[in-house]
Amino acid sequence: MATDRARRWAAVSAAGLLAAGCAFATNSQDPGRQQVTSAPVHRLGPILVDDKGRTLYLFASDPPNRSTCFGACASIWPPATTQGRPGTSGGARPGMLTTIARSDGPRQLVYAGHPLYYYQADTGRGDAEGQGITQFGAPWFALTPQGQIQTTGSAHGGFQH
Repeated sequence: MATDRARRWAAVSAAGLLAAGCAFATNSQDPGRQQVTSAPVHRLGPILVDDKGRTLYLFASDPPNRSTCFGACASIWPPATTQGRPGTSGGARPGMLTTIARSDGPRQLVYAGHPLYYYQADTGRGDAEGQGITQFGAPWFALTPQGQIQTTGSAHGGFQH
């Protein structure tokens, strides 16, 4: 009996750590104050990244300054969020960065009118595995520091028009 209880406790603890790890892997649960910068990423050139070098994406079906990615979408494409006023560095332009309110958490970063997201399969600095993927009805792209959609250099063979 004590062994069953110990196993259940271990399973619950492991699930809690896994959930905490998922929250840590994105910044949606506890974002702190975010910094948006730019960095050259293989096949893409200079694009927007966070201060840890993680690629930031836009969802092509989002209207200006409004996110349409919630639920299952947000679990794969977590919104890039901030608590407090976000900052810029590098080539990122301060006048292009703002935030919007989300019903499911902290304020979401918006650059040149595009709500920003992470891709859950990007695991480190310089990863851009989400570039050009079509999911949830539209493609996902990185952004240049000038606020332009980067449609070249897809991690999956290039964007097809």
